[in-house]
Amino acid sequence: MSTTIDPVAVRTLGRLGADLAAGSPSQDLVERLVDDLNRPFGLDFSIRYELPPAAGELRLHTTIGVAEQHRPDLAVVPLGVAVCGMVAERRRPEAHARVDADPDERLALARELDATAYASFPLTAGPAVLGTLSVGSRTRPEFGAAELAVLGAAADLVTVAAARELDRAVVESALAAQAEAEERVAHLETALVTNRTIATAIGVVMTRRRMTEQQAHRWLIEASQRTNRKLRVVAEQIVHTGSLEV
Repeated sequence: MSTTIDPVAVRTLGRLGADLAAGSPSQDLVERLVDDLNRPFGLDFSIRYELPPAAGELRLHTTIGVAEQHRPDLAVVPLGVAVCGMVAERRRPEAHARVDADPDERLALARELDATAYASFPLTAGPAVLGTLSVGSRTRPEFGAAELAVLGAAADLVTVAAARELDRAVVESALAAQAEAEERVAHLETALVTNRTIATAIGVVMTRRRMTEQQAHRWLIEASQRTNRKLRVVAEQIVHTGSLEV
């Protein structure tokens, strides 16, 4: 079992850190991880799950190197089920060697993917579990301790990027809700102004024409229809000019 870190892996962690600092999406970091370490670590695939707040199950986020036919079986994993479900529930990573010969039922999906070495990491941000990131090899019998340390560090970087994306989504949602609320308030304010203007115009008509409120309102409506203008526009003209010549 290797205890030294491959220089390529060190460079990969550096590049992942630079990507993170540059604001790259979390999935871009995963793609770089699998691509850069395909040869030195024998990484062949990755499976990433997300865990929505208050959900009792992991939901598939993205995969790399996984055939489309397997995706339906990977779509949802309850907490505590399979390796990734246990990792999310316990908030601890797991690594498994010689998966193809391991009868552990939790590795059934990994065996279906022809994995020989498999590791899964929780994506934890403070008290929250955002999901899991699992990687596998179809050629290596196991991942060494140093390799697992690198993969764990990479998962931490992915977690930071994922948390940033969630924060951004929350902010964007809040801003959208704020904009919608402000728009509703603006509409209400406009409606109130319009209602006040129409009420004032009705008062003017009542005084000038010696009409009841109902008669004055009807007169205003007829003036609007006769001139093919909105009731608000007619009312504004009366209020601003004091004239009933509309």
